[in-house]
Amino acid sequence: MILEILAGFLVLVLGAVYAAYLAADRETMNAENFRDGSGYETAALSHGTTAFRTYGPVSAPTIILVHGATLGSMTYQDYAAPFVAAGFRVVLYDQYGRGFSDRPTASFSIDLMCLQLEGLMDQLEIEQAHLYGVSLGGAIVTRFAAAHSDRVQTLGLQVPLIGGANVSRSVLLARLPFVGPLLARFYAIPAIIKRGESFSPETKAGRELRAHFKGQFAVEGTERMMTQMLSGDALSDRMDDHRMVATAGIPVHFAYAEDDPEIPVAQVKAAIAVYDNADAHEFTGGHFFSNGRVEELAALYVGFIENR
Repeated sequence: MILEILAGFLVLVLGAVYAAYLAADRETMNAENFRDGSGYETAALSHGTTAFRTYGPVSAPTIILVHGATLGSMTYQDYAAPFVAAGFRVVLYDQYGRGFSDRPTASFSIDLMCLQLEGLMDQLEIEQAHLYGVSLGGAIVTRFAAAHSDRVQTLGLQVPLIGGANVSRSVLLARLPFVGPLLARFYAIPAIIKRGESFSPETKAGRELRAHFKGQFAVEGTERMMTQMLSGDALSDRMDDHRMVATAGIPVHFAYAEDDPEIPVAQVKAAIAVYDNADAHEFTGGHFFSNGRVEELAALYVGFIENR
């Protein structure tokens, strides 16, 4: 009798948890609906549609800016003007699982993100480019350069993920086997939303960016891909990629924060040491130190390209 009562109670608890899980589903639209009217162009690539924007003349040397783990390409649109003014063409795009791009069925991985970058370059007929990656984007462009050194002219790395990131307890919960997706919906995804919202300044543009960032979590497949990003190889060690890039002789520029709570500064300095002549600039201001410093950071990268 007692066992039957306990079993019945367990069924009720599990049912209540599952009902709460369904009720907390944020995803109400597909990616096509979300990007409708966005002003982004699209490219049909091997794993799905990629949303992108280009600035500047097609004939100019190209800088492709690759965003981080959660904040999409709209966050970095202010970089376009100074890069274009310096004589470059600029390409911004949303990685799979974020922003206006598709949420493919393929699992989120560094190699999937590299395939997307390669496919976009092919679609836009860009043989070589300067790649500028922020946070996880830094890991992606480094991995891409290690595999395709002939297509990369320089690397710009801003607060790059090197050997994994310091993550919150809520994110760690998403990595647990079996219950990870459940805990991600209740804890990790809300933590990611809160973190992203903290980046936007209290301006009209900042509020629009915040609304876009939060809105992407209503797109079907976002939570799944975010959870895969947290539990897969996206946050893994990339030092071997840096060694391969150094061996290939690709010029590399670093901009990082010595007080970054997410990317350990010792790891960044270890990566810098791999190169004979890395161009490195240390700042303060945490992981989002770039806020308000776009013109300065763009000028540093342009100067690096021109003087290499």
